[in-house]
Amino acid sequence: MIWLILSKGMRYSLAPDDKMAIVQKLGILMSVYHSDDPALLDRALESILLQEISAPSEIRIYLGVDGPIPDSLQVVINRYKPYIYKLLIFKSNRGLASVLNELIRVREDEEFFFRMDADDRSSPQRLDRQLAHMRMYPEVDILGTDMWEIDISTGQERTVRFGGSRDNARKSISRRVPVAHPTVCFRARVFQSVQEYPEIRFNEDVAMWFACLKAGMIFDNLHEPLYYFTIGDDFWRRRSVLKAWTECMIYVKGIWTLDGLTWKYIYPFIRLLIRLGPKHLQRAAYSSSLRLQKST
Repeated sequence: MIWLILSKGMRYSLAPDDKMAIVQKLGILMSVYHSDDPALLDRALESILLQEISAPSEIRIYLGVDGPIPDSLQVVINRYKPYIYKLLIFKSNRGLASVLNELIRVREDEEFFFRMDADDRSSPQRLDRQLAHMRMYPEVDILGTDMWEIDISTGQERTVRFGGSRDNARKSISRRVPVAHPTVCFRARVFQSVQEYPEIRFNEDVAMWFACLKAGMIFDNLHEPLYYFTIGDDFWRRRSVLKAWTECMIYVKGIWTLDGLTWKYIYPFIRLLIRLGPKHLQRAAYSSSLRLQKST
Protein backbone atom coordinates (compact mmCIF):
# COMPACT_ATOMS: atom_id res chain seq x y z
CA MET A 1 0.00 0.00 0.00
CA ILE A 2 1.15 3.54 -0.72
CA TRP A 3 0.28 5.99 2.03
CA LEU A 4 -0.83 9.37 0.75
CA ILE A 5 0.47 12.15 2.95
CA LEU A 6 -0.39 15.78 3.22
CA SER A 7 1.30 17.57 6.03
CA LYS A 8 -0.92 19.91 8.00
CA GLY A 9 -3.54 18.87 10.48
CA MET A 10 -2.58 15.16 10.51
CA ARG A 11 -4.16 14.53 7.11
CA TYR A 12 -2.98 11.18 5.81
CA SER A 13 -4.88 8.19 4.47
CA LEU A 14 -5.32 4.97 6.42
CA ALA A 15 -7.08 1.85 5.27
CA PRO A 16 -10.12 1.00 7.44
CA ASP A 17 -8.32 -1.93 9.06
CA ASP A 18 -5.23 0.16 9.83
CA LYS A 19 -6.73 2.87 12.02
CA MET A 20 -4.55 1.74 14.93
CA ALA A 21 -1.33 1.87 12.90
CA ILE A 22 1.49 3.93 14.38
CA VAL A 23 2.15 7.00 12.29
CA GLN A 24 5.79 7.99 11.85
CA LYS A 25 6.39 11.73 11.87
CA LEU A 26 8.89 13.14 9.39
CA GLY A 27 10.25 16.69 9.18
CA ILE A 28 11.42 18.41 5.99
CA LEU A 29 13.87 21.29 6.56
CA MET A 30 13.88 23.87 3.75
CA SER A 31 14.97 27.47 3.29
CA VAL A 32 14.06 29.89 0.51
CA TYR A 33 15.56 33.30 -0.29
CA HIS A 34 15.11 36.07 -2.86
CA SER A 35 17.25 34.55 -5.64
CA ASP A 36 15.42 31.23 -5.74
CA ASP A 37 13.43 30.39 -8.86
CA PRO A 38 9.64 30.26 -8.24
CA ALA A 39 9.14 27.45 -10.76
CA LEU A 40 11.84 25.36 -9.12
CA LEU A 41 10.44 26.04 -5.63
CA ASP A 42 7.02 24.90 -6.86
CA ARG A 43 8.58 21.73 -8.23
CA ALA A 44 10.51 21.11 -5.00
CA LEU A 45 7.44 21.41 -2.77
CA GLU A 46 5.37 19.31 -5.15
CA SER A 47 7.99 16.55 -5.02
CA ILE A 48 7.48 16.34 -1.25
CA LEU A 49 3.72 15.97 -1.60
CA LEU A 50 4.21 13.23 -4.22
CA GLN A 51 6.27 10.99 -1.94
CA GLU A 52 5.28 7.32 -1.98
CA ILE A 53 5.79 5.86 1.49
CA SER A 54 5.01 2.28 2.41
CA ALA A 55 4.22 2.98 6.08
CA PRO A 56 1.72 5.40 7.65
CA SER A 57 3.52 8.74 7.87
CA GLU A 58 2.93 12.41 8.46
CA ILE A 59 5.24 14.71 6.53
CA ARG A 60 5.77 18.07 8.20
CA ILE A 61 7.32 20.75 6.04
CA TYR A 62 9.38 23.28 8.00
CA LEU A 63 10.05 26.23 5.69
CA GLY A 64 12.16 29.28 6.51
CA VAL A 65 11.91 32.44 4.39
CA ASP A 66 15.37 34.00 4.58
CA GLY A 67 14.69 37.72 4.20
CA PRO A 68 12.52 39.67 1.74
CA ILE A 69 11.41 37.72 -1.32
CA PRO A 70 9.72 38.80 -4.57
CA ASP A 71 6.00 38.40 -5.08
CA SER A 72 6.56 35.50 -7.49
CA LEU A 73 8.07 33.39 -4.69
CA GLN A 74 5.40 34.49 -2.23
CA VAL A 75 2.71 33.29 -4.64
CA VAL A 76 4.22 29.79 -4.61
CA ILE A 77 4.50 29.75 -0.82
CA ASN A 78 0.87 30.89 -0.47
CA ARG A 79 -0.23 28.07 -2.77
CA TYR A 80 1.45 25.47 -0.56
CA LYS A 81 0.58 27.02 2.81
CA PRO A 82 -2.06 24.36 3.56
CA TYR A 83 0.76 21.79 3.46
CA ILE A 84 3.44 23.73 5.35
CA TYR A 85 3.58 22.68 8.97
CA LYS A 86 5.64 25.63 10.22
CA LEU A 87 6.55 28.75 8.26
CA LEU A 88 9.21 31.05 9.71
CA ILE A 89 9.70 34.45 8.08
CA PHE A 90 12.81 36.53 8.73
CA LYS A 91 12.99 40.24 8.01
CA SER A 92 16.60 40.12 6.80
CA ASN A 93 18.77 37.58 5.02
CA ARG A 94 20.49 35.53 7.72
CA GLY A 95 22.10 32.69 5.77
CA LEU A 96 21.22 29.02 5.50
CA ALA A 97 22.81 27.89 8.78
CA SER A 98 20.89 30.45 10.83
CA VAL A 99 17.57 29.59 9.18
CA LEU A 100 18.09 25.85 9.61
CA ASN A 101 18.94 26.39 13.26
CA GLU A 102 15.71 28.29 13.84
CA LEU A 103 13.76 25.50 12.16
CA ILE A 104 15.54 22.91 14.32
CA ARG A 105 14.67 24.89 17.46
CA VAL A 106 10.94 24.77 16.72
CA ARG A 107 10.90 21.07 15.83
CA GLU A 108 8.49 18.83 17.68
CA ASP A 109 8.35 15.04 18.05
CA GLU A 110 9.53 13.99 14.59
CA GLU A 111 11.66 10.85 14.44
CA PHE A 112 13.50 11.73 11.23
CA PHE A 113 14.37 14.97 9.46
CA PHE A 114 15.14 15.38 5.77
CA ARG A 115 17.04 18.24 4.16
CA MET A 116 16.08 19.67 0.82
CA ASP A 117 16.96 22.77 -1.18
CA ALA A 118 14.37 25.05 -2.73
CA ASP A 119 15.60 24.59 -6.30
CA ASP A 120 15.89 20.79 -6.32
CA ARG A 121 13.45 17.91 -6.20
CA SER A 122 13.24 14.50 -4.58
CA SER A 123 12.27 11.34 -6.42
CA PRO A 124 8.92 9.88 -5.27
CA GLN A 125 10.76 7.01 -3.57
CA ARG A 126 13.38 9.08 -1.76
CA LEU A 127 11.88 9.20 1.73
CA ASP A 128 10.73 5.60 1.65
CA ARG A 129 14.17 4.30 0.58
CA GLN A 130 15.99 6.31 3.21
CA LEU A 131 13.56 5.36 5.95
CA ALA A 132 13.90 1.66 5.11
CA HIS A 133 17.69 1.93 5.34
CA MET A 134 17.55 3.78 8.65
CA ARG A 135 15.22 1.13 10.07
CA MET A 136 17.54 -1.62 8.89
CA TYR A 137 20.67 0.04 10.33
CA PRO A 138 19.69 1.74 13.61
CA GLU A 139 23.31 2.72 14.29
CA VAL A 140 23.31 5.12 11.31
CA ASP A 141 22.70 8.74 12.33
CA ILE A 142 22.97 10.59 9.01
CA LEU A 143 22.09 9.06 5.65
CA GLY A 144 22.68 10.63 2.25
CA THR A 145 22.01 9.39 -1.26
CA ASP A 146 23.57 9.57 -4.67
CA MET A 147 22.03 12.25 -6.87
CA TRP A 148 21.32 13.32 -10.39
CA GLU A 149 23.11 16.58 -11.11
CA ILE A 150 21.45 18.72 -13.77
CA ASP A 151 23.19 21.75 -15.29
CA ILE A 152 20.46 24.10 -16.52
CA SER A 153 22.80 26.12 -18.76
CA THR A 154 24.26 23.15 -20.66
CA GLY A 155 21.56 20.54 -20.22
CA GLN A 156 24.21 18.08 -19.05
CA GLU A 157 23.14 15.42 -16.58
CA ARG A 158 25.26 13.04 -14.54
CA THR A 159 24.97 10.78 -11.54
CA VAL A 160 27.17 11.74 -8.59
CA ARG A 161 28.07 9.23 -5.90
CA PHE A 162 28.99 10.01 -2.32
CA GLY A 163 30.74 8.01 0.38
CA GLY A 164 31.65 4.39 0.43
CA SER A 165 30.83 2.73 3.74
CA ARG A 166 29.82 3.56 7.29
CA ASP A 167 33.50 3.48 8.31
CA ASN A 168 34.65 5.78 5.53
CA ALA A 169 33.39 9.25 6.53
CA ARG A 170 36.09 10.12 9.05
CA LYS A 171 38.86 8.85 6.78
CA SER A 172 37.69 10.65 3.66
CA ILE A 173 36.28 13.97 4.88
CA SER A 174 39.60 15.76 4.34
CA ARG A 175 39.18 15.05 0.61
CA ARG A 176 35.43 15.47 0.15
CA VAL A 177 32.22 15.64 2.13
CA PRO A 178 30.82 12.25 3.22
CA VAL A 179 27.25 13.08 2.16
CA ALA A 180 25.51 15.57 -0.12
CA HIS A 181 23.86 18.02 2.27
CA PRO A 182 20.44 18.41 0.57
CA THR A 183 20.02 14.62 0.30
CA VAL A 184 20.45 13.73 3.95
CA CYS A 185 18.12 12.16 6.48
CA PHE A 186 18.92 12.87 10.14
CA ARG A 187 17.73 10.88 13.11
CA ALA A 188 16.23 13.22 15.69
CA ARG A 189 19.00 12.26 18.13
CA VAL A 190 21.54 14.10 15.97
CA PHE A 191 20.03 17.42 17.06
CA GLN A 192 20.17 16.38 20.69
CA SER A 193 23.92 15.78 20.46
CA VAL A 194 24.92 18.41 17.88
CA GLN A 195 22.24 20.95 18.60
CA GLU A 196 22.77 23.29 15.67
CA TYR A 197 24.72 24.07 12.54
CA PRO A 198 27.84 26.18 13.09
CA GLU A 199 26.66 29.62 11.98
CA ILE A 200 29.09 30.18 9.14
CA ARG A 201 27.90 32.15 6.15
CA PHE A 202 29.35 29.69 3.64
CA ASN A 203 30.00 25.93 3.80
CA GLU A 204 27.84 25.38 6.85
CA ASP A 205 27.35 21.78 5.77
CA VAL A 206 31.09 21.01 5.92
CA ALA A 207 31.34 22.54 9.39
CA MET A 208 28.29 20.52 10.46
CA TRP A 209 29.80 17.25 9.24
CA PHE A 210 33.02 17.87 11.17
CA ALA A 211 30.97 18.63 14.30
CA CYS A 212 28.96 15.44 13.83
CA LEU A 213 32.07 13.31 13.34
CA LYS A 214 33.61 14.80 16.46
CA ALA A 215 30.43 13.83 18.33
CA GLY A 216 30.73 10.25 17.09
CA MET A 217 27.89 10.32 14.57
CA ILE A 218 27.79 7.56 11.95
CA PHE A 219 27.30 8.49 8.29
CA ASP A 220 26.10 6.28 5.48
CA ASN A 221 24.93 6.61 1.88
CA LEU A 222 22.39 4.92 -0.31
CA HIS A 223 24.10 4.26 -3.62
CA GLU A 224 20.98 5.06 -5.53
CA PRO A 225 20.22 8.46 -7.08
CA LEU A 226 17.10 9.70 -5.31
CA TYR A 227 17.60 13.46 -5.55
CA TYR A 228 17.73 15.89 -8.49
CA PHE A 229 20.34 18.58 -7.81
CA THR A 230 20.08 21.71 -9.96
CA ILE A 231 23.11 23.70 -11.08
CA GLY A 232 21.53 27.07 -11.82
CA ASP A 233 22.86 30.10 -13.66
CA ASP A 234 24.30 31.62 -10.48
CA PHE A 235 26.01 28.42 -9.24
CA TRP A 236 29.50 29.47 -10.33
CA ARG A 237 28.95 33.11 -9.40
CA ARG A 238 28.33 32.08 -5.80
CA ARG A 239 31.70 30.30 -5.63
CA SER A 240 33.52 33.45 -4.57
CA VAL A 241 37.02 33.95 -3.18
CA LEU A 242 35.52 34.50 0.28
CA LYS A 243 33.60 31.22 0.02
CA ALA A 244 36.76 29.41 -1.10
CA TRP A 245 38.83 30.80 1.78
CA THR A 246 36.09 30.08 4.33
CA GLU A 247 35.85 26.51 3.08
CA CYS A 248 39.61 26.04 3.39
CA MET A 249 39.65 27.31 6.97
CA ILE A 250 36.71 25.08 7.94
CA TYR A 251 38.59 22.07 6.62
CA VAL A 252 41.81 23.07 8.37
CA LYS A 253 40.03 23.56 11.69
CA GLY A 254 38.02 20.37 11.26
CA ILE A 255 41.03 18.23 10.37
CA TRP A 256 42.88 19.62 13.38
CA THR A 257 39.93 18.73 15.62
CA LEU A 258 39.77 15.15 14.33
CA ASP A 259 43.40 14.29 13.54
CA GLY A 260 45.74 16.95 14.94
CA LEU A 261 49.05 17.12 13.08
CA THR A 262 48.65 15.23 9.83
CA TRP A 263 49.57 15.32 6.15
CA LYS A 264 45.84 15.62 5.30
CA TYR A 265 46.01 19.44 5.33
CA ILE A 266 47.30 19.21 1.78
CA TYR A 267 43.76 18.53 0.50
CA PRO A 268 42.04 21.78 1.55
CA PHE A 269 44.93 23.85 0.20
CA ILE A 270 44.88 22.05 -3.15
CA ARG A 271 41.14 22.66 -3.25
CA LEU A 272 41.72 26.34 -2.43
CA LEU A 273 44.19 26.72 -5.33
CA ILE A 274 41.62 25.22 -7.70
CA ARG A 275 38.87 27.49 -6.33
CA LEU A 276 41.08 30.53 -6.93
CA GLY A 277 41.96 29.42 -10.46
CA PRO A 278 40.21 30.33 -13.70
CA LYS A 279 36.61 29.25 -14.16
CA HIS A 280 37.46 26.61 -16.76
CA LEU A 281 39.80 24.94 -14.26
CA GLN A 282 37.12 25.03 -11.57
CA ARG A 283 34.59 23.49 -13.94
CA ALA A 284 37.03 20.78 -15.00
CA ALA A 285 37.80 19.87 -11.39
CA TYR A 286 34.11 19.90 -10.47
CA SER A 287 33.34 17.54 -13.35
CA SER A 288 36.31 15.24 -12.78
CA SER A 289 36.45 11.76 -11.31
CA LEU A 290 37.57 13.37 -8.04
CA ARG A 291 33.87 13.74 -7.28
CA LEU A 292 33.33 10.03 -7.93
CA GLN A 293 30.67 10.74 -10.52
CA LYS A 294 29.43 8.59 -13.34
CA SER A 295 28.17 10.00 -16.60
CA THR A 296 24.64 9.13 -17.61
